[in-house]
Amino acid sequence: MDVLWAEVAKNGIFALAAAVVAYAFWKQMQRISDEAKAREERISAEAKVERDRMHSEALAREDRLMNLAEGLTQRFEALAGQYESLALDVHDIKSNLNGKDAA
Repeated sequence: MDVLWAEVAKNGIFALAAAVVAYAFWKQMQRISDEAKAREERISAEAKVERDRMHSEALAREDRLMNLAEGLTQRFEALAGQYESLALDVHDIKSNLNGKDAA
């Protein structure tokens, strides 16, 4: 009978040790999981900040390009007006020369 109680006590100690190890393992896994969640949230927040920064920069580039395009449009319109004025002047000069040659 003493042998039986000794075996129960021995197995009980191992069962208790296994329970302690399982609990420690579970706590460690929970800690790792919490750290992973925190890391994921941090990375997600950093990615959002980076996306927002890139979006702001893209909007700024778009504004600069639109201003450049508007400026070029105004310059071409001014050049077109000058070209028309020069074309009229050349036409007048030709008309005057042709009129003087005929006279």
